[in-house]
Amino acid sequence: MHLDLESTVASLSVGDHVLAAGADTRGHQVTRAGYLVAAPQRKTGQHGSGTQEGWLVYVGALEAVPERSNWVMLYPGTGHIARTPEPDMSQWRKTPLAETGASARSRNLQIMFGGKALRGAAEPTEETLVDVIYNTEGLYDLSIPDTGGRTHFQCRRGTVIWWAPLPAAKREEGE
Repeated sequence: MHLDLESTVASLSVGDHVLAAGADTRGHQVTRAGYLVAAPQRKTGQHGSGTQEGWLVYVGALEAVPERSNWVMLYPGTGHIARTPEPDMSQWRKTPLAETGASARSRNLQIMFGGKALRGAAEPTEETLVDVIYNTEGLYDLSIPDTGGRTHFQCRRGTVIWWAPLPAAKREEGE
């Protein structure tokens, strides 16, 4: 097995706060943030056009139990996991984009984007400052400032996302 992934997984303990990127039960790439709710297990799974040995990890809320909705399969070369600090959840919200104030008429709207709120997501998977821009096709582009309008994430007004209001210090810088 890939030594970096193996040594990282070996250094983790149940209860550690982690960010894991790998494959879900359908083989789709997923990123999960939360607590390691069970000890990692070495498993063989479907990967690409064959089978490959990897690590099965369960990442979820602190009181979660291991289940299919919170597992991630980490394969050498494509999967990774890292211990991360716990986010301050007091500011984060899991709501439709509309609740950020986004509309076809809104201008200069900036938020902290935490990722798409997937089923079973216990917390945000990223913390990215974005401009929210209506693109006239019924979609909203969440773009990282100073990238020439490069879209980081695109969604409809009803898409449920993790978001937080812009911190006061960042609002004052932009004024």
